[in-house]
Amino acid sequence: MSNTNVELPHLLRKRRFTENEWMFLFLLCYLPIGITLFILRSILAISVFLLGFVLPDVPLIRKIINKSTCLSLGITVGVENIEKKEAVSVYISNCLSLFDSLAVNFVTGAVCEGPKLQPLIAKSIGILNSVRSSNTSNLSKNADLMQRDDTSPLYFAPEGKSTTGKALLTFGAHPFSLATRVQPICISIERPFLDIAVTSLGSSSLADIFFYMFSPLTNYKLKFLAAVEKENQTDEEFADTVRRKIANALKIEAVNITKEDLVEWEKLQLAEQKRIRSQQTITSSAGIPVLKRMTLRVKEVFPHVPYEVIYKDLYRTRNVDNTITNILEGRVQFVPEIVGSSNRGTTATTSSSGGESSNKIIRKSVLPNVSVSSFAKSAPERTKSFQERKEQLIAYARKRYIEKHNLDLSL
Repeated sequence: MSNTNVELPHLLRKRRFTENEWMFLFLLCYLPIGITLFILRSILAISVFLLGFVLPDVPLIRKIINKSTCLSLGITVGVENIEKKEAVSVYISNCLSLFDSLAVNFVTGAVCEGPKLQPLIAKSIGILNSVRSSNTSNLSKNADLMQRDDTSPLYFAPEGKSTTGKALLTFGAHPFSLATRVQPICISIERPFLDIAVTSLGSSSLADIFFYMFSPLTNYKLKFLAAVEKENQTDEEFADTVRRKIANALKIEAVNITKEDLVEWEKLQLAEQKRIRSQQTITSSAGIPVLKRMTLRVKEVFPHVPYEVIYKDLYRTRNVDNTITNILEGRVQFVPEIVGSSNRGTTATTSSSGGESSNKIIRKSVLPNVSVSSFAKSAPERTKSFQERKEQLIAYARKRYIEKHNLDLSL
């Protein structure tokens, strides 16, 4: 199962939304509905949070709080192979999102280590207040403390970091020191109608929660696998055995990538994005004179195209050849200017003596004839024809530039 088909970039979505024009239009139409859902679900979530302070901590109330929390987040939970579910002390699953523990608790009542919250709220969403620890002895002490006053089973996602689910990271071995029999659970998540990632590169927990409330639904599917016994194995071997069973059931790879590898890659990507944004800011503020020079170069080729139109397209493309191509292919809309021979090539003015009014003589510049007699049938021929006409216009512009500035260069 150790394969190189899946790499670090496949394990974390770089963007929350897919780059698709139709999806963008659909999202735009859905926006008012999403905002309304977010407001209504926020009111419900606040109500549930307040009830957690006044209601007694009993199993029935926990179930009500759990279901209400799922409703406020738009989460639904489906179960597959429920007949295989056993009363084990430890459940193990892959890690996909911030609320995996909520979905697992919904079905099993299992709890995991998590941030310190109001006790009833914490237990209802699958969390017991505990000090997080990666040390085996401390983890065992925490587990004993977690179960001293509560008989709930424990839940762990040994990957340690949410991924896209395209592969399984290396499992941490610490949870496998707590029991000799664990039950694996395969988790998959989908959001119908809108392809909004549950998490993305550099996203915060608050941003993830917002999109839970904004999305129509977030469907969790839990698949129970047969419980696995620890048979004369070390904790690391036991962890790898369980990992491979989950990977086989999900039909994905078990890769030799750790949580630390993914965290480090994410930091590098965020640093690179910050550098690019900084560079673009500098370019956009300090690169104006460069754009003006580029605009004049294009203006030499197309004297009938307004200066402002060329500048606007260059501001977007940042490339003279691309802007020339856009003009030639008709992607740039403009009203042609009247082209003359003096100053900016627009007009030549003569005036009569004795204060007579000036007579403007407008003389159009002669552009090379780059039209074609017939439209080529094949795409390669059309491309070749276009390139030839483009080269003719560029050569003409170069010639005019050399003649205008009296440069000692060969034509």
